[in-house]
Amino acid sequence: MNKLLASSVALIIIGFFIIIIISTINTGGQQGRPGLNEVSGEVSLNFNKFKPIEGDDIYGNKLTEQLIDEELLVIDFWASWCPPCIQEAKVLSDSYKYWKDRNVRFIGIALWDNDKSIKSFVEKYDFQYDVTLDKDGKHAINYGVKALPEKFFINKKGDIVKKYIGPIDKESLDKIIEETLD
Repeated sequence: MNKLLASSVALIIIGFFIIIIISTINTGGQQGRPGLNEVSGEVSLNFNKFKPIEGDDIYGNKLTEQLIDEELLVIDFWASWCPPCIQEAKVLSDSYKYWKDRNVRFIGIALWDNDKSIKSFVEKYDFQYDVTLDKDGKHAINYGVKALPEKFFINKKGDIVKKYIGPIDKESLDKIIEETLD
């Protein structure tokens, strides 16, 4: 019985290492990484109700409550190391400055990142809207984020009316905001 148990354990361990070796060979030794949305456009939604973003911003201040019945909300999932996110950073920063007095609120949610890099990015691109770090991925899971960047547009009824993947340009962002405000 002991020989059978020892043989079974040895086979399991050998099988595990074979799987690891085959996986390493198949991926060229590269570790998995989060996806990047390098192609842009609107995509269909899997759900349509807003899920509040709670917690602290990157400076330790509580995120203010999202007043869905009073403001349109743009939620942007991004990271400081993400090339498409870098590409759209100035567009988002400038657009927020234009729309903020028109009851449009932006919230940036940084994923797979660290505090120092995020703060440096926010200061470099002069983000004046709330930015939080999703350390445990809770918000990304709630929104079904698969790759970066992804943006969600929520109307004053609390309905997610658009989802946009990839870097966005000013014209597309303004058009979606205008359509959502109507």
